Amino acid sequence: MNNLLQAEFYKLRKSKAGLIGLLTVAFLALLLYASLVMIDKISQGEMANGSAGIMVYQNGNSLEENGDESIREQVGVTGVLRQMFGGHFVGIILAVLVSIFVIQEFSNGTIKNLVGKGYARTKIFLAKMLAAIVLTLIFETIALLVTVCLGVPFMGGEIYAATVWSDVAVYAALQLLFGVAIAVIFLLVGELTRNLAAGIAVSIGVLMFSTTLTAGLDLIFHGWKGKPSDYWILDLMSGCPVTDFSSEFIMRSVLVSVVWLLLAAVLGALHFQKADVK
Repeated sequence: MNNLLQAEFYKLRKSKAGLIGLLTVAFLALLLYASLVMIDKISQGEMANGSAGIMVYQNGNSLEENGDESIREQVGVTGVLRQMFGGHFVGIILAVLVSIFVIQEFSNGTIKNLVGKGYARTKIFLAKMLAAIVLTLIFETIALLVTVCLGVPFMGGEIYAATVWSDVAVYAALQLLFGVAIAVIFLLVGELTRNLAAGIAVSIGVLMFSTTLTAGLDLIFHGWKGKPSDYWILDLMSGCPVTDFSSEFIMRSVLVSVVWLLLAAVLGALHFQKADVK
């Protein structure tokens, strides 16, 4: 098992995909901050509405009816973090990274060689899962830090001084928990498809459209005490608050994340145990 883990972590260190993913996250964060600054300038009348193709309306009213309140103050650091994580920007990149990390081993024959050397399939899958979890934690932690740090020149010190960092810490911890569970689901998708294009497409499809399905299920089971969306990890991820966290939400988030992680891990291990390795 130690040899397998060392090999997985060595491949993580040598992979360029993670660096490219982080650069993409930095670019998206810069784009969000720049857009926010432009919207703020338009709302304050420093730029004409419609500049660079951006039309700004608030609460269905024109700008003249909304006063001079700063958009940056309304959104804040937590708002940008929520857009990056709850808006699935980071999740899409993570889906690609995990898919590459898992599926390329089937394509280049690495998995076949490991099975042929007599390693237990359960240990092979577990090593790959642990490496994917470590990849997720490192990637999302750096993504959090990059997003926060890039906001310094855009948001200004006064906004950062007003930020409740304990709320940011709780939000970050919950998003890391959600990210780990989702990464194992992406691992399951990769193990089932074993094709890079299909794995990425299915993973992103799950990320983007599964909440639509749970919204429909909510309508079907509207008379029930609990809604299906309350127990789907992506709904929790996108709907996670940035302040005033209730103990019920935190406990449900932990429970749902652990259950989905274990379910995806067990299904993936069972399939890998029985399926042919070509």
